[in-house]
Amino acid sequence: MSWLDFTELAKAHGDALTKAVFKAYCEDFVVEEVLGITPTEEGEHELLWVEKTGQNTAWVAKQLAAYAGISQRQVSYCGLKDRQAVTRQWYSLHLPGKQGPDWQQLNLDGINIKQVVRHQRKLARGCHAGNRFVIRLRECQVDENQLVERMSRIQTQGVPNYFGTQRFGHDNNNLTRANQWFAGEWRPKRNQQDIYWSAARAYVFNKVLNFRVENNLWAELIAGDVLQFNDSNTLILPDKIDDAAKKKWQQAELITTGPLWGKGRLLSEMQTAEIETKLAAEEQLLTEGIVSGGVAMARRSLVVYPQQLAWQQEQDSIEVSFYLPKGAYATAVVRELVDW
Repeated sequence: MSWLDFTELAKAHGDALTKAVFKAYCEDFVVEEVLGITPTEEGEHELLWVEKTGQNTAWVAKQLAAYAGISQRQVSYCGLKDRQAVTRQWYSLHLPGKQGPDWQQLNLDGINIKQVVRHQRKLARGCHAGNRFVIRLRECQVDENQLVERMSRIQTQGVPNYFGTQRFGHDNNNLTRANQWFAGEWRPKRNQQDIYWSAARAYVFNKVLNFRVENNLWAELIAGDVLQFNDSNTLILPDKIDDAAKKKWQQAELITTGPLWGKGRLLSEMQTAEIETKLAAEEQLLTEGIVSGGVAMARRSLVVYPQQLAWQQEQDSIEVSFYLPKGAYATAVVRELVDW
């Protein structure tokens, strides 16, 4: 099965400025999770601020559980972070009525406990506000004027909010397995099914967004669009988009959305619904599999605006830093600068 690969998705701001080496070292990709809540400093849950290098999130959770003498089910986190990176993220451990271990005595390669604090609730998936990134692109050099112009466009116009390759697995294996599952050729374990539903939904979303980028509609407001507030999940349906809403869209307070396919009504109408329905029909096996799983229809912003965007160029490298809200991928920004 041939899939539309992340590298093939249309770019919004023209061809890449150059080719670069990306993630040559873990230190070239630094991610810092922004929790978005203030720990209560008391409660049944112990929050750990963990810096990990070259380790994946789930493996670290398993090690923390073993060291604390609890089940892995009692450890939670806001989201998965890259393995080939230096990442700082929060974990919560459910330790009702007991003190946590001495975390400074934990001796594991690539794991450093930076802070320990109590909290009243466990961390749920997606409860963080976003992530800060510092990324070094190596073996590349760009004309300074071109770099400034491209960064300025990204800052003012944003970038297409594509799902990154992590969602689809190595060689798009999550998509292939989802397709096989929905075709009745195999069945994943119950605790793995969300992986394949998520990959299928992300793929349909990327196809819709790719179409809109190719046709210069990704940053346009077209008939039947559904808008979403930049700082919340609140939606504005097509029949409620008045002049005031259009002004907020022009100011990037409202953003156009695309479908996260599922069971229920497609909220878009007219031209937008026609585009989304046509492209979803091309992936009938995926969309029917998602619906049969009872996953609810939802929306996702088509555009993401990197905040606190900064950069500097050295002799043979570029360092870029920015903040993205949860669910957005740093590679969606990087791909508008360089190929790798």
